[in-house]
Amino acid sequence: MPVVISYRHPQRLDAYIISERLKLEGIATHLDLFDGDAGQTGDDISGLVCSNISSCTHLISVLSEENADTWWVPFQLGAATLSNRRVSLFQCAESTLPDYLDKWPIMSSREHIDLFVLAYHDEQTFKRSITKEEAGADATNRLNAGFFHADLKAKIRRGF
Repeated sequence: MPVVISYRHPQRLDAYIISERLKLEGIATHLDLFDGDAGQTGDDISGLVCSNISSCTHLISVLSEENADTWWVPFQLGAATLSNRRVSLFQCAESTLPDYLDKWPIMSSREHIDLFVLAYHDEQTFKRSITKEEAGADATNRLNAGFFHADLKAKIRRGF
């Protein structure tokens, strides 16, 4: 299942750079444009969020100061968290993000994307990826998602 990269139109370059970097490492991606200015209604956006969260393993939300406060950001993060998806944020430029987003790893440079790739592959190597619907799978997936978040945050903090 792919990594979903969500973004608004002004952040499309960052989203495409992230997508191409992941593809170079053999990681499938899916780009999701969420933009009310592009004619998407609230129903369109919430439908896309629910559909794409269920078909991915990881989510990267590309955020700027302007779009961090839009309604779909907490909606998307909540849907991903309830589904035990691995959530990461990419902070554009010199933007300031709301404090509640500190729960998840926040990337802000291309080096951080390299650390995401490393954490993604570590998860595959150590068999901590999302498991199918087995007995106890929900608890295991929640635990492994928490481990992914803590691991990537530590990698970003250390720089390797």
